[in-house]
Amino acid sequence: MNEPARILVLTHDDDPTADVVLHELNSRGTPFVRCDPGNFPVTLKLAARLGSGQGSWEGSLDGAPRGIDLGSVRAVYYRRPSDFRSPAGLAKSDQEFVTAQARHGVPGVLAGLSGVTWLNHPAAMADARVKPYQLAVASRCGLQIPATLITNDPATVTDFASDVGGRIITKSLATMVTIDDELGSGVLFTTEVAEEHWTDPGIATTAHLFQELVDGVDVRLTAVGEKLFAAEINPTGSDGPLDIRAHHENVAYQTVEIPIGVKTAVLDLLYRLGLTFAALDFRVGPSGWVFLEANPNGQWAFVPQLREVIARAIADTLETSSR
Repeated sequence: MNEPARILVLTHDDDPTADVVLHELNSRGTPFVRCDPGNFPVTLKLAARLGSGQGSWEGSLDGAPRGIDLGSVRAVYYRRPSDFRSPAGLAKSDQEFVTAQARHGVPGVLAGLSGVTWLNHPAAMADARVKPYQLAVASRCGLQIPATLITNDPATVTDFASDVGGRIITKSLATMVTIDDELGSGVLFTTEVAEEHWTDPGIATTAHLFQELVDGVDVRLTAVGEKLFAAEINPTGSDGPLDIRAHHENVAYQTVEIPIGVKTAVLDLLYRLGLTFAALDFRVGPSGWVFLEANPNGQWAFVPQLREVIARAIADTLETSSR
């Protein structure tokens, strides 16, 4: 009789980052089930029961393409599931009802499984990705952070810019994909704010995040449990956008050592945020390692020198937990 799969991988069908980890698990002969919860209820079937004093859901999730016994799950790799969608032909109100029920039903059952290690738990990620919160926690952990202002009052931006030396940046508080009829879709990148925009009345329309511009090189630090990996990201051209993501194809990577103080603070940050994994961005320069932000579900496979070693670290965590 085959050993039941104890690792559940939750992601969409085309996820090359997850593929690197699953290739590693396959090479070890470690059983797992890959499943996209967004396929519920169209091609996924859930049956879970909970009795008094039981403490955990029992049942199955079938059609993933094979089923998994919920009681056997000991580790969940939560990557990037697709959004829930309803069966075709329903009225709009019915579609909204179906997806709302699915959004609470499937993740709710999975979150209620006992004795499971998550990489990462969706609830922890939801809290951790809130930038004002993570910046405050990072500061309490001893990490350097940029001077930061969050405001909808244009009058405060000029004073803030003057206090930090006259060069400030802005970034979106939440990851957003913009859609323009002429320019198409895109991500809002971090940009420097010119002085003529410090009093822009549009600032009054909602909360905006402003920070001092920190000199230095970008470093992506990936944390898997207590294992930390870091690489500098250096533009290959002499000029380019401030946000490295805007010219990610024209960069070179170099692994770097992480100072012990930064290691200790990062591990403390993960503990306080309830995370097993995170991809953290730093700016390293004259003032040392300055924490910019942490993505609890960030990408890491784009760094060639670290792709395999990080995949092994993730596989180790899932495999050890599954035992």
